[in-house]
Amino acid sequence: MLAVSSSNAVPAPDSLAQMLVQALTAQDHALLEEVLHYKKPVTVEKTLSRLPLTHVIPLIQSITEKIDSKPSRGSELTIWLRQVMITHRSYLLSSPDIAANLQPLYRLIDMQLNNYPKLIKLQGKLELLLQERRTSEDDCSPLSPVSMEEEENEGEEGADDDLESESEDE
Repeated sequence: MLAVSSSNAVPAPDSLAQMLVQALTAQDHALLEEVLHYKKPVTVEKTLSRLPLTHVIPLIQSITEKIDSKPSRGSELTIWLRQVMITHRSYLLSSPDIAANLQPLYRLIDMQLNNYPKLIKLQGKLELLLQERRTSEDDCSPLSPVSMEEEENEGEEGADDDLESESEDE
């Protein structure tokens, strides 16, 4: 494991790349998590540029499995997934069995895309309900509905009395 003197210090990209290779080779999930903890784009880019090509597919598959098992981690792991595809695109494009190797990733993306319209629809309904609630809270006045009706009735009776008195004067 890598010893870091400061809690905020980032190990050298060579060290992270070495840790990443070791984690992928030994299938050491704890060590892989330690490496994937780093999220600075520059650190991720430099680390992945030092990753041997033989470990590119296993890294993509490991990240895909992690996102599949815990979708809430998708946004933090996407940094690594995106960068590995950018850094090693030539290798990925020239690999003859890339479609088969990336099938779990395709499935995961399709699943997320299928859920997206449903989530957008739900979000719209929730926003509508919240807006209705805010509107009803804004419309509430300190007077109770009964007292408001009494005031309206009194105002109407007074107006009728005024009309009757005017007709009698004529």
